[in-house]
Amino acid sequence: MSVWKGIDVSRPIAALAGQVAKDDVPHAWLFAGPSGSGKRPAAAAMAAALNCPVEPNVGCGTCSSCLRILRHRHPDVHHVVPEGPLIPVATIREQVIPEAYRSPFEGRRKVFVIEEAERMNPEAQNALLKTLEEPQPDTIFILVSDREEELLDTVRSRCRRIVLEPVPESRVVELLESEGAAAGDALLSARLSDGDIELARALAFDGPTRERRQLWLSIPRRMASPVEALDAAAEIAAEAKEAVKARERSQKAEVEELAEAMGEGRGTASVRNALLKRHKRELRRLEEEVLGESLYALAAYFRDILALRSGGSEAVANTDILAELQPWADADVSDAALVRAIQRCIETRTALTTNANAALALEAALVEVATLVPPASRVGV
Repeated sequence: MSVWKGIDVSRPIAALAGQVAKDDVPHAWLFAGPSGSGKRPAAAAMAAALNCPVEPNVGCGTCSSCLRILRHRHPDVHHVVPEGPLIPVATIREQVIPEAYRSPFEGRRKVFVIEEAERMNPEAQNALLKTLEEPQPDTIFILVSDREEELLDTVRSRCRRIVLEPVPESRVVELLESEGAAAGDALLSARLSDGDIELARALAFDGPTRERRQLWLSIPRRMASPVEALDAAAEIAAEAKEAVKARERSQKAEVEELAEAMGEGRGTASVRNALLKRHKRELRRLEEEVLGESLYALAAYFRDILALRSGGSEAVANTDILAELQPWADADVSDAALVRAIQRCIETRTALTTNANAALALEAALVEVATLVPPASRVGV
C-alpha cells in the first residue's frame, strides 16, 4: 500500500514521488495542468508522504496520519478553496498566513493546498508572496491551478512546477477495475469522466453520485415546457442541498474525531477555528459543484445526440442509454439548437461561480434549453 496508489503513475508523478522520497522538497510548489489531471490527489498524496510516521517521505497509506490526510481530516494539512468567484485577500491574510507561522500540531510538516490558485485576486497573491519569500522551514505550499497563466509571474517563479495531463481512458479503466469496478461500469465511468480519475471513481463507486446522474439523465425527456424546466431546476437545487446536508454530517464526525485527538490543550483553539472556517467554504463549494455537475451531465447528453448523428455510438459518452438517445438523434431538432443548448449549459456552469443567485441562473438556463429543444421534436421520447 502507498499514498501514491490509485494515482496514475505518469512520468511527472513518478518524478514527484522520487523528489519527496529523497526529501528534495522546496517550500512552494505549483501543480499545473487541465481539470481532471490528478492535481488534487497528487497534492494530498504528497502531504501524506511528508507527514507519514511509518514511512517518512514515502507514505504507507494505511496509518492514521496518511488516512486522515487523504480524507482531508488532518489538522496540519489545510485546503484553501475559492469563496464564490475568488480567493480573497482576507482569506490569505487572516487564515493562511497566521497559521503558516505556527508549528505543526502533530505532523512533521504543515501543508497548505490552495485549490484553483489562479482565483486568488492580485492582492491575495501579493499577500501570499511575502510568505513564499520568507517561509517557515516546516511549511509547504502547494498551488493547484488549471490556468497557471493567470497567476502572477512573481508567484510562479517561487514555485517548483509540476505539469500533469488527463489520465488516458484505458488507464482509468485499468485503475477502476483494479479497485473492484465491473468492466462495463469502469468503461462508462472512464468515458464520462474525460480523464478525471476523481470523477471516474465517484461515478463507479459513490452511491449518491450515481443516483444524481440518473436524475440528471431523466431531465431532458421531462422538460416539455418552461414550467417543467422550472420544476427540474428545483429538483437540481434540492439535490445540491441534500449533498450539503450529507457533507455537514461528515464534517460533524470530523470535528468529533479532531476533538478526541487534540483534547483541550494549548493552541487547539486556532486549529478548531481554522477547521470550522474550512468547513463553511467546503459547503459553499459543494453546492456549486453539484449544480455544475447537473449542467455538465445535460451538456454531455445533448452532445451525445450530435455524436450519434455524426459519428455513431463510438463517440458517445453515455453508453448505457443509447436506446434513449437514438430517437433524439432521429428527431427533427436541429443541430444548431442542440449546439446552443450545450453552450447554454456550459456557460451557466461557468457563471455559477460569479452569479449571486445560482437558482435563478439555473432556472433561466433550463427554460432556454426547453425552448431550444421543443416537445414537438421529441419523436419517440
